[in-house]
Amino acid sequence: MREPNLTPRRTVFVAALVAAALAWGSMAKAAEMTFYGNQFFRLVSDEGKVILINPWIKGNKDAPFDIDFFKKGEVDLILATSGHGDDQGNAVEIAAKTGATIFTVSELGAWMQNQIEGFGGSKKQVYRGGIGGRYKVGGVTVQLIQSAHGSGIAPSDKAFPARYSGGPASGALITFEDGLKVLMAGSTGLSMEFQLFGMRYQPHVALIPIAGRFMMHPDDAAYAAKLLMTDNPNLKTVVPQHFRVKSSPGWMGTPDQFAAEIKNLGLDLEVLSPEIGKAYTLRK
Repeated sequence: MREPNLTPRRTVFVAALVAAALAWGSMAKAAEMTFYGNQFFRLVSDEGKVILINPWIKGNKDAPFDIDFFKKGEVDLILATSGHGDDQGNAVEIAAKTGATIFTVSELGAWMQNQIEGFGGSKKQVYRGGIGGRYKVGGVTVQLIQSAHGSGIAPSDKAFPARYSGGPASGALITFEDGLKVLMAGSTGLSMEFQLFGMRYQPHVALIPIAGRFMMHPDDAAYAAKLLMTDNPNLKTVVPQHFRVKSSPGWMGTPDQFAAEIKNLGLDLEVLSPEIGKAYTLRK
């Protein structure tokens, strides 16, 4: 008696498994990113951990909401890359309202600890670190990295106009649950540290400042992306940051200029120019 031929059935079954795996892979997301102008980003991880970067709302004409938008329990972690008003933004007030932890360099963190109780928060909400220091929230790890920028804090008392020192400016390497690495470069100028970041950390996505004047111009920002590709097969997407949609000064760089410079360098990278309030999915 001849054995029945099961090969077609097996082939169909295997094909179905492969199709299901591909469908699942296309649905799975590592992080959701939303941009609110300048350097203000909201990232949401697979586990639902919410991270705000440089949450500047008051005075930010691109912010689509006011300071009361984030409620208690809606934010897990806030990153502030410098003491400048458009970088730290309203981190202290939002932390106090939501119960979030702030992770920043020690000097800026000490100043924030002296401010947060005035908004009803606790000093324990500010986790102070240094360049290279790490903080973990759920399955997400954040590491502070170097950024060539100032970090002066403007005093509230106008009778004493000198700025307080916020210590060194910083960027951040954010590693999500599935290993996706997002590098937030802060407000830095161009430096060879981008080559080091590419070799050591191998980020998949990089948020690179393009404003000019106080940091990199679009051409230097594109070269920073090139340096990040050093020994790094992971980098596929670069996101311009530190730009404004409304009331952008004439000297400020634009995402289109950055994209053109990436093209001029012949870099095989996707330039994701974020729109205000639109959510984007970031994957490895």
